[in-house]
Amino acid sequence: MAKYPLLFSEGKIGSVTIKNRVVMPPMGTILCGPDGEMTDHLIAYYSERAAGGTGLIITEIVTVEYQFGKALASQLRLDNDRYIAGFSRLAGAVQKYGTKIFAQLHHAGRQTYTNFTDGKQIVAPSAIASKAIGIEPRALTTEEVKELVQKFIDAAVRAQIAGFDGVELHGAHGYLINQFLSPHSNHRSDEYGKDRLRFTIEILQGIKEKCGSDFPVIVRFSADEFIADGINLQEGRRIGAAIADAGADALHVSSGTYESMPVIIEPYMYKEGWKSYLAQEVKQGLNIPVIAVGAIKRPAKAEEILSQKKADFVALGRAHLCDSQWAMKAQSGNEDTIVTCIGCMHCIDSIFSMRKIECAVNARTGRELEFQEFKKDGMGRKVAVIGAGPAGMEAARVLKLRGFEPVVYEQSNEAGGQLIPGCKPPDKEVIKWYQNSLLKNVEELNIEIKTGVNAQPQQVKSNDNPYAVIVSIGAKPIVPSIIPGVNNENVFNAIEVLNNPILIQDKSRVSIVGGGMTGCELAELLSNKNCMVTIIEMQSELATNENEITRTAMLKRLEDNKNIQILTCHKLESIKEDTVELENLETGEKKQLSADYTALSLGLSPLVNEIRQWKEMFDKTFVVGDAVFPSKVAFAIRTAFDVAYTLS
Repeated sequence: MAKYPLLFSEGKIGSVTIKNRVVMPPMGTILCGPDGEMTDHLIAYYSERAAGGTGLIITEIVTVEYQFGKALASQLRLDNDRYIAGFSRLAGAVQKYGTKIFAQLHHAGRQTYTNFTDGKQIVAPSAIASKAIGIEPRALTTEEVKELVQKFIDAAVRAQIAGFDGVELHGAHGYLINQFLSPHSNHRSDEYGKDRLRFTIEILQGIKEKCGSDFPVIVRFSADEFIADGINLQEGRRIGAAIADAGADALHVSSGTYESMPVIIEPYMYKEGWKSYLAQEVKQGLNIPVIAVGAIKRPAKAEEILSQKKADFVALGRAHLCDSQWAMKAQSGNEDTIVTCIGCMHCIDSIFSMRKIECAVNARTGRELEFQEFKKDGMGRKVAVIGAGPAGMEAARVLKLRGFEPVVYEQSNEAGGQLIPGCKPPDKEVIKWYQNSLLKNVEELNIEIKTGVNAQPQQVKSNDNPYAVIVSIGAKPIVPSIIPGVNNENVFNAIEVLNNPILIQDKSRVSIVGGGMTGCELAELLSNKNCMVTIIEMQSELATNENEITRTAMLKRLEDNKNIQILTCHKLESIKEDTVELENLETGEKKQLSADYTALSLGLSPLVNEIRQWKEMFDKTFVVGDAVFPSKVAFAIRTAFDVAYTLS
């Protein structure tokens, strides 16, 4: 019997049979052309996920009105017949693998910017600005609303002509349809305000009339907006029932708007599958399928949601960015090799930065065309990889796929590098899952990792005489020696404490110097030991290098934690046995703070001398990851992948 019988059973949405219950939901990519046209890059991106066994792919947002409807600098469009041919190419490329494909029809409404609308005022149901955007929109006239209804219908007709299996209406996350549904954003006095569902239902029924009952329509909506005076779950259930009664073929239950962004795209703090309860509540009493979404990462969780009848399909977004073969691996029993999403938000950062889709743990995401085939030209040549952190293991994996023979040396007794301390703070078990998936993929390729070996250049040259050396030795914690007391017995660096929390006794007073994300996470860990923690930061704000969604969630957690105090604009002057001396950088005032222990979280610096020794010994020496520049896992994986892929 299959391990996940429900997940890999057939399902139906309307008249369309889907080979399994795995859905790849819409995620922006910015892989389309500058005018919204289909590209080979985008087709390659979706094709690879279809080849990986996904049952249903719902495309990223497709605007029905390019001038006012875009939410991204470049976004797919179906507002003109000339885009049908490109969509037809995409449909064929995906469907050849037995995967169904729906187009998500979208209009941004007030959640966009004037630089996306050629400087013209953005539009919305009512002239109420989104707090997340800060631009007052113009209220649409009744006639304009009716025209937009027709534009959604026309776009659906074009998708059908292109050969798509169905469409999804994006009525979630604060975009235009959501804006009409919500009492927070719809204060109209006409028929589209008196009945907030009218806009959605007119679109839905118009599509059914034009495309026929055999062309399925999914409606995605936020069952809870998590904002004051917005849609709550009670109202969300009413909306779902009304849309189902109006003829929708399935409901895709999500949450949030831009004003509550962490419940749309969850950082690591949110538990896996946390919002499946919304789907379960909406599903009650309905006779159409419901799709659950929300940080679902592992097959076991997906199967659990189905077995508990919370939903009929499960949508895994970022899981498909991390591993395009997620479904195939889960179905074949190789789930341990699924590269796990770590919730780092690098993907959404890349979109908000108007680059293109990227994934921290999959260097090929968004670059499928540039890195299609692994050249099998290694010819068994030996490559020494020094360090078995994420960069070292990724380099070894790619080298092995190319036919090289990597030998990995790791100084510590465990492979994982910064992932080892990285998984210790509260709610960061995803880092351990990711570490395990790296190790499993290396193991499956029969790559040897020599742990507990402090490899030296001459030793490696004598023993292995490698064709090339990849140095992935990480970096060392910064300890400013000019500060009196930094070498005291009660002073540790953050990595030491994360690796060995018992260094600090329970219920102690602890000062953490450095309010970056590592310092914040360490504060949470120590607060769970009932320590009274003070974060000392020179800047005026904490975690300024972190993405805004994760940072917002972290600051809220720190604010709510009674064991944690924050001192910004303060500089460490010295460390004593039971106090630290600080300077207020705004006033110049000196102050003392009681502290049994001090943890330094001041960042990392490359091991310059060690790297030089490797370069002096080997002509073909390549440096990757934190050894180049201490950064996040995305930089480590990308530098390692690129070096290993191009080694010649």
